[in-house]
Amino acid sequence: MVWLAACGGKAETAVPTPTDGSPPPTGSLFYILQETRRQALLRYDFASNTSQTLFEVPENGWLSHMAASPDGSQIALTYAPSPGENEIQFGYTSLYLLLADGRSQPRLLVERRAEQEVFFNPTWSPDGQQLYFSHVMPLDEENFTYTTTLERLDVATGEIIMLAEDAIWPRLSPNGRTLAYIHIDRDSLAAELVLAANDGSNATVVVPQDRFLTLDTPFFSADGQWLYFSAVSNQTSSATWWERLLGIEVAAAHNLPSLWWRLPVTGGVPEQLTTEAQVGQYGAVSPDGRFVAFSSRSGIYLMQPDGSNLRPVLTLSAADSLSWSP
Repeated sequence: MVWLAACGGKAETAVPTPTDGSPPPTGSLFYILQETRRQALLRYDFASNTSQTLFEVPENGWLSHMAASPDGSQIALTYAPSPGENEIQFGYTSLYLLLADGRSQPRLLVERRAEQEVFFNPTWSPDGQQLYFSHVMPLDEENFTYTTTLERLDVATGEIIMLAEDAIWPRLSPNGRTLAYIHIDRDSLAAELVLAANDGSNATVVVPQDRFLTLDTPFFSADGQWLYFSAVSNQTSSATWWERLLGIEVAAAHNLPSLWWRLPVTGGVPEQLTTEAQVGQYGAVSPDGRFVAFSSRSGIYLMQPDGSNLRPVLTLSAADSLSWSP
């Protein structure tokens, strides 16, 4: 259970104790609280069982995704400030950085160059020196045609390199050498899971388009031997390419109930880990590798890496972003 203070400053929780007698989880989970009239970035501390608000999104602002740096000192945000009073918020986001001190405001890192440009799905390299993200650029705004690329930013120099086309949901292996992402076929909208070198080279499909209706949000186990992902296997969708990318109506697995799966990074048959489908899932492994946490529209959950001992941590609506820092 979770009780949110009226001011939104803290949330007190009761985290279930592991049933196998092992030590409880440690560190912090960063997540986005997603309510009807409120968005906020919070940090949940396992030791104190409380959540601290790090950034309260202003009225008519929009925070689409976030990723905490490996040391938890700063957070990358794909964020659209309020366009002004009585103006429509279309969710055209730029890339920002926020110090995780609970007092700072987002600092613009990469600004949009076009009105209908969008940044989303940020993730850090394990050394905290680079940011990977997906990027939508309009080709013809009047005819609503767009290009989507997966890119890498060197935080120190500001250099941006394009790594893959039609690619979303990037995640890096613990050693930083391997990149996982979802490739979307531009014509059929079918999704496939890809592994590549961290510069996008040597891309290999490990879960093909015909295996699931759609799949997304991959991440690696702490030892780098397993690749986890969320997938939908038996539903239909009529979403457009633009809607699926931006999370409108039916966005990949985010508005369709999905299950967690994993497979060895060397390849093989995916193994189903959960039996209860959730909407809007996004996963993160604990730094010590003993737990997997995932956010969803119904709350934040913990489980063992093999999918066992699934239990709730926070009962709230969380966006599809989650980071676990020491």
